[in-house]
Amino acid sequence: MKILVVDDEKDIVENICTFLSKKGYAADSAYDGEKARALIEESKYDLVFLDYNMPGLTGLEVIEFVKKNNLDTRTVIVTAYPDMEEFFAKRLGADEYVTKPYSLQKIEQIVEKYKK
Repeated sequence: MKILVVDDEKDIVENICTFLSKKGYAADSAYDGEKARALIEESKYDLVFLDYNMPGLTGLEVIEFVKKNNLDTRTVIVTAYPDMEEFFAKRLGADEYVTKPYSLQKIEQIVEKYKK
């Protein structure tokens, strides 16, 4: 399973990637939407964790890119905006939604749910 973790807060990316590594998963990292889109274009990811609000390309724009190109990639919004699950899921097309501060157990549940 290929996983990409994207957030402009490096400590969040490193925390999630380290956790996934300890659980036996390999995860690539990006700190902005432009890099995320480039990585997604060059390599197929099964699951992408995305911060919603980043400078440059937002998580929304990355999700739009994934959907527009009919990529078989599940997207998870990781955001500090509580009570927006319906908006993120229905409006943006995100497959999952995680609120900061996030639970690593929630991250693991999502990975297990989409594991191929």
